[in-house]
Amino acid sequence: MAVSADDYAWVNDFSALTEAYCAVLVRGITVEDFLRGMRAEPQGTVTGYAELERRTWRLWEEHSGDLLPIGAVTVPGDQGEWVLGLETNGYLGVTPRLVEPLSRGTRLVSHFCDENAHDNFLWYEDGTLRTSFEPLFPDERDGSTPDELVGLMEEVGFVLDENEEELLEDPPTVEAAFALAERLTGVHITPDLLTKATYAFGVVPHTETRDP
Repeated sequence: MAVSADDYAWVNDFSALTEAYCAVLVRGITVEDFLRGMRAEPQGTVTGYAELERRTWRLWEEHSGDLLPIGAVTVPGDQGEWVLGLETNGYLGVTPRLVEPLSRGTRLVSHFCDENAHDNFLWYEDGTLRTSFEPLFPDERDGSTPDELVGLMEEVGFVLDENEEELLEDPPTVEAAFALAERLTGVHITPDLLTKATYAFGVVPHTETRDP
């Protein structure tokens, strides 16, 4: 059965994934190439999502947000291996200056939300932004093919009818974003994967997220 938001209800057990997170998936590159493309300085490895979160918050406290941490791990998906980049309270994976070049020659899918109700979903193909939208407002889309994902969006649980959306107190936008990312990549993210993975850890100066 095709994956939907219901299959990602478990993200509510990971507070950072519902409050402030960013996840990016890139096909067919190495972890080293991913960190290089994100302009990250490698800082060794961390094992498990909890440790990734702890180290992230420690860096935020020590550097007042001047250094942005990201973890990366190789995962299986459609057409081979992908790299999953994961951030707590980060936004590198939806920064066009970083992800557009990284998507050249391949597919890149990323999604983000923060505690201030800012969110984004991006689908790139070979350097072209095909579809982008805010999961909280899925009826407003941009990109070269803004409507290509409409069918998939509805299948995974996004509500595109404004009248119907008003009836939902808390639409499953984060869960639906994870499910849509899986539909586009074949990467099935599970609690077991997050808690047992060994992540390559890197830090990016926040100045790298600004347009020159």
